[in-house]
Amino acid sequence: MKSYLSILKIVLHGRSSGKILLATVFSFTFSIAVILCTFGLMDGFDHLLKSGLRHSSGDILITSKKGFFQVDKILLEAIASVKPLAIAPVIQTEAFALYQGVSKGVLVRGIEADNFSNATGLNVVLPEAGLVIGEELAHALKVGIGDTIALTFGRGNESSESLPTVRSFQVSGLIKHGIYQKDLRMVYLPKKDLAQILDVRDFINLLIITTQNPAKPIESLDIIQKDQQKLRGHLRQEYFVRPFWSEYSFLIEAVKVEKLSISLILQMIVVVAVFNIMAFVIYIMEKKAQDFFFLRAVGLSLKKLMSFWFISIFIVWAVACVGAHILSTFFNWCLANVSFFQIPGEIYVLSSLQIRLDSTAYITVYLVSLVWVLIPGLFGYWRLKQRPIVQGLRQEFS
Repeated sequence: MKSYLSILKIVLHGRSSGKILLATVFSFTFSIAVILCTFGLMDGFDHLLKSGLRHSSGDILITSKKGFFQVDKILLEAIASVKPLAIAPVIQTEAFALYQGVSKGVLVRGIEADNFSNATGLNVVLPEAGLVIGEELAHALKVGIGDTIALTFGRGNESSESLPTVRSFQVSGLIKHGIYQKDLRMVYLPKKDLAQILDVRDFINLLIITTQNPAKPIESLDIIQKDQQKLRGHLRQEYFVRPFWSEYSFLIEAVKVEKLSISLILQMIVVVAVFNIMAFVIYIMEKKAQDFFFLRAVGLSLKKLMSFWFISIFIVWAVACVGAHILSTFFNWCLANVSFFQIPGEIYVLSSLQIRLDSTAYITVYLVSLVWVLIPGLFGYWRLKQRPIVQGLRQEFS
């Protein structure tokens, strides 16, 4: 360790060497941080999208070609084949929400609060004669808890039922799914109230099935997809069986493709940083060549010199990795707390973004960066090995 520090003092002697080293380490740190943040944003987007969809749709959704249907014994026996953790019957219809001259098209769900919360993991509290609306809808209508809004329901195409039904409800709570469109459109009512308004008695038009714990994130969609296919095989042809992500399947697939392609493109940033390290190696080799050869002439072996060189390379890599982690953590904090970094939900689907990094992402990015940083290290070793001591001493005394 003592010999290493002594050689390091020689290498960093002079103001320019230290400044160039700091600039080189920072550029390498920044390049790794960019790739880490890219991985993290893609994984965070994927996680938040799946989480938001599950919070509104459970794991599997069952609808009927006939529209409204009853949960009969045959249907329950088919559902039992996938061993559900929770079942939530839902009445779903479209309506207009009206408040002080402002109207918005909404999707009204009549739910049993306990069943729905167990099936989706979304805590919905519904008092009598009250409703819960999405946070973005509340912002759009400028509605607060305790305000009264009107819902306008269609009554079909029959001449005697062509006039819409208008009912007033007090807003008893706001809810956040994490997906902008759902937070902007979703309205929850007690199931019995909506059934009375639509006059559908004990019929429903949506059944939510949960087969996995909604409190835990789903790492793989294959498990739910297998349950969905199994359930479809047990049900009659009149039913549609869809997984919770079917509405955004194209977006989930696009994220997977973009994650790989963008990460490959961003390797160019690492290449630029590697060129900076290469330039620093050449600079040190030229400016400190006489010192290196003098040390070798007085007894320092090439093996020790190479040990110093590669230890330095690993230290630069380690410092860059730690710095990249700090920068990615800071950027994640900015996404959550700095308004400048907030994203428009109507464009990016989600109400907010976050960086989500697991051990696989860290290992992948750090190992790839280590491979890149070893290239200038091997280049420096090759330059030292190619020049004999006699040539260096001639340069020293010329």
